[in-house]
Amino acid sequence: MVAGCHASYVPRATAIHARMVRGKAVLSAAEAATLPRPAVDPVITECRYDHLQFFVDELQPLAHYKAIEDRLNSFAQLVPRVEGSRLDVDAARNVWREIGGSADPGAFQVHGRDLVEQLLHGFGWRVTGAHSGAETRSLLLSTPDASGARFVITTRNQGGGSGDDGSQAGRPPSSAGTDSQTLPSESYEVYDHFAASHLERYANSHCGAQGVAVLGFELSAGDLSVVLQRYRERHPKLVVAPPHTHADGTTILDVYAYYQAEVGESEADPGTVLRFVERPARAPVGTQEEDDARSMPLPGLKPVVAHFELSVLPAYCDHWVSNVRSRVGFLQTMEETLGFVPKVDFNAGVVAAGEAQIESTVMGNASPLVTADPKLALADRGQVFLPTNNALSPVGHVHWYLEELGQGVQHVASRVSSLPEYVQRANDMRAITGEGFTFLNIPRTYYGLLSKELLINGGVDGELLGEDTAGLSEADADAVLEALREARLLDQAGALCLEAETPTFDAALSSVDCYHGATVATKAYIQRALRRSCYVNLWKLMRDQLNESTYLSIVRNKILLDVQDGDVLMQIFTSVVLQREPNTEAPFLEFIQRVCAQCDDGTEASEPIRPGCGGFGIRNFLTLFLSIEVSKAMFDANAAEENGDGAAAAFHRQRVQLFTEQLVESNPILTAISDCMTAEGKAVEAGDSSGAAEWARRKEEANLALQECSQKYNALMKDMREADMGQ
Repeated sequence: MVAGCHASYVPRATAIHARMVRGKAVLSAAEAATLPRPAVDPVITECRYDHLQFFVDELQPLAHYKAIEDRLNSFAQLVPRVEGSRLDVDAARNVWREIGGSADPGAFQVHGRDLVEQLLHGFGWRVTGAHSGAETRSLLLSTPDASGARFVITTRNQGGGSGDDGSQAGRPPSSAGTDSQTLPSESYEVYDHFAASHLERYANSHCGAQGVAVLGFELSAGDLSVVLQRYRERHPKLVVAPPHTHADGTTILDVYAYYQAEVGESEADPGTVLRFVERPARAPVGTQEEDDARSMPLPGLKPVVAHFELSVLPAYCDHWVSNVRSRVGFLQTMEETLGFVPKVDFNAGVVAAGEAQIESTVMGNASPLVTADPKLALADRGQVFLPTNNALSPVGHVHWYLEELGQGVQHVASRVSSLPEYVQRANDMRAITGEGFTFLNIPRTYYGLLSKELLINGGVDGELLGEDTAGLSEADADAVLEALREARLLDQAGALCLEAETPTFDAALSSVDCYHGATVATKAYIQRALRRSCYVNLWKLMRDQLNESTYLSIVRNKILLDVQDGDVLMQIFTSVVLQREPNTEAPFLEFIQRVCAQCDDGTEASEPIRPGCGGFGIRNFLTLFLSIEVSKAMFDANAAEENGDGAAAAFHRQRVQLFTEQLVESNPILTAISDCMTAEGKAVEAGDSSGAAEWARRKEEANLALQECSQKYNALMKDMREADMGQ
């Protein structure tokens, strides 16, 4: 981070790029106004996710990453994963150390990491393309499915040395085969999308930080000219340069994503770019080399042979999230250029954590895909969602992100077929190799705690009780809780050890009368209550839609879960990526799983699957916001303890406690809001205006209740902060 750098700061060099990029003039508003406007606004046939381009400080040689891939593939052969069985992490770590060096998992730190290495180790992605030019080097990171998420990661050449293909930087690559170490030859062409000037522009606009620089979309034939016309007529300041058609027939148009402030009142923010790619129609039959080249998202990238582990799941683009100064302005721009419209609004009452408040809107298009096949819906690139946040308070993650980094991409979300499996693999690989990802801290309160009431009442409507069993007395419930605490199987908050098995609980409760001398049925009831306590809050949402092992995997891997009209949404957020120093703002990744109600068994549905089924987690959105603040507070507390500052550590622990209490109090209100939103939508679809109005009224009541809850914790956090400052 550059000291004193703020989002509103636009360096002189950046302002020059806003008028001219690599010698290409940008049309002025006056010039654009002279262009003829069609009588009928043409319709964009389809806008699809294509790729993301990251700008980073440094990349290792291609051979370095391919050596990691080879070792990971060898390891997978030696330690195969058995479906339905948990991996023996300790034994697997021994195997990993036998075939090479190993990082210490206990010393894992979020900052200062190589994103390529993280993706290789954590999620099993592979390098499938590369480019070495006069100024920059790039690698393409992909998942096993060619239609999945694609990250182009670009860095400036270091010292003008040789490229990944062995050629000198700035010279055309030599003829070479398409193996894992070399790149095939081609006629030499300069590619503007790999120009170093773009890295400079991005750095100038983001206080020198690394991050997601380009959101890339693919357009159907003829649509790029429509998009260009709309930008020239309505938002000419955002056009970076005229579109360019490359030797392979691919045409690329780059536009700036945001204005510095309000539309029409400010200049373009030259930081983040939206890229539109239009590709020529493919020949009916092409050579393998031609097909490989066409599989690359950008001209200049050369295919690189990659071997994926069989157990690795593909990941597909789901939504890309921006933090901006003017949320309404970005919505207006997207509607006027791409026809995107708001899908979901999260108002200030919903998204508030202590003193921090934001607003957020999910906008997007309508996918042309109509299918009842969940596999086709999973891989669909045509449904684009762009959630957008703005800060409403001078504290909190979004505010500090805008202050430290400027407007830009907060996180990108990809969906997978089984999120528990995907995250379990990442957690296992970090424990085995010491590399990969960690995830945001989610309080166990979110999932469930072992309470005295659960042991006494047997849960909701006594569902844990059998015909020949009854709940425990209050005294017996207290005795069970105390014995579990003494055995260190239950913490003070009531979170039960997830790894303990039945024999361990038997031993811990052997001296408790209500257990030691109980009938087999009563013992079984207590064991059921113990296991259910780990996920009781989730069970209230999902009931028997998931089995116990899936529930426990969700809790063990700190996955968020939400339900909307029977549709299930699972979410998880990595810790920040591309962070240079601790406790600084940086983007992160999200992974989700959508389970649509009409095909929750994974088979073809009887009716078309709703794009974006499960929504965007109204409950989880607040949990994300809170978990970001909790993670920051926990970091601050640990840092204070390491520095011997007990008072500061206590203050930050209080922050954690308040955020957790807010989450607990907000959950039932969020459930009510979600239910009202679902019922209101159904009433609208059915043409029931009176019913829709009633559900809208109830939703507004719940929103007011949530705002009151937010205001309560806002005041509590403010009082605590001011009291600490007064000491």
